[in-house]
Amino acid sequence: MPLYLDSFKNNPPEDFNSDTQINGVDSLRRSLEKYFFSEVVVRNCNSKTLMTNLAIELYCNMNLVEVLFHFNKGSWGNFEQGDTSFSQNMQLLIEQNDMFLDVGEFSLFFKDTTIIISKIYDNSIPEQLDAIFSEIGKNYVHFSKGLKEVPYEIYVPVFEECKDENDILIMNIEAGNNCEKDYFKYWALYFDSEDDAVIYDLRDSHLENGDLFMLNH
Repeated sequence: MPLYLDSFKNNPPEDFNSDTQINGVDSLRRSLEKYFFSEVVVRNCNSKTLMTNLAIELYCNMNLVEVLFHFNKGSWGNFEQGDTSFSQNMQLLIEQNDMFLDVGEFSLFFKDTTIIISKIYDNSIPEQLDAIFSEIGKNYVHFSKGLKEVPYEIYVPVFEECKDENDILIMNIEAGNNCEKDYFKYWALYFDSEDDAVIYDLRDSHLENGDLFMLNH
């Protein structure tokens, strides 16, 4: 199954920009560090559109299964705490700045795996992060090969290959033509025991090999 991998993998982003001043970003970082039990780096990068996309990196000294335990208890991520939730903090950040702001990529570095979540429409990551982690928990046994091997990298999402030009996926993302269900179709997993990426089909809870087309940002 040929799929598009919408990520920075093997294509380090060249558009990080330290010149643009964003008000309130330190408050956002401190909030994320508190509620995600992590050290946090927030970068801003240039965009072809008028929007400034943030790249957020969380470094958490726990294994994924430990994080899922705390997530299920409601003590990790602070998703349902109103004014202090991630989505509300992003909304506050937008209100403090005279520019369009969004999260372009959300990377979580755990002790045993890294999860890279890419934006697929405006505000998609703040809006869907809670649901994405719910699906990670529901599918953990399946994508970890029956708890035998945790993938060292997980990319959310990947897309089915189109027959049209490769740029059509980026155009859809920028035009907001994708929707929340696109996060919950296919993910790309990398295992130490596999030479290439493995595709995880969330609808069938099934792992299969497939070619990936890497998208440059």
